[in-house]
Amino acid sequence: MARKIRDESWNTDEPAESAPAELCWLCGRPLGKTVDRFHPIPKSRGGRDTVPVHPICRETIDANFSAGELVRHAENSIPLSDNETVARFIKWVANKPADFHSATKAGR
Repeated sequence: MARKIRDESWNTDEPAESAPAELCWLCGRPLGKTVDRFHPIPKSRGGRDTVPVHPICRETIDANFSAGELVRHAENSIPLSDNETVARFIKWVANKPADFHSATKAGR
């Protein structure tokens, strides 16, 4: 009878290697438990691709840009962080935990 070789890699005290944390498309921080999928080019304007963002980052984008403005930014390769309000938000949120959430002021 053949001997069974047991894989006991699960029984080690060493931490398992995990995949690198996915980063937020807007602020660049690691994502937390809650992740929104955002269309940089709105679906209503033909966008299909999505990117991961924090809920608070999604709210900031929605508060500061219309669908037309998002399309113009994408077509001209202008980062959203060129907007002064968004740049201030990114600087403010940089040291917050991944699952941080706060009310977002209405913009536009």
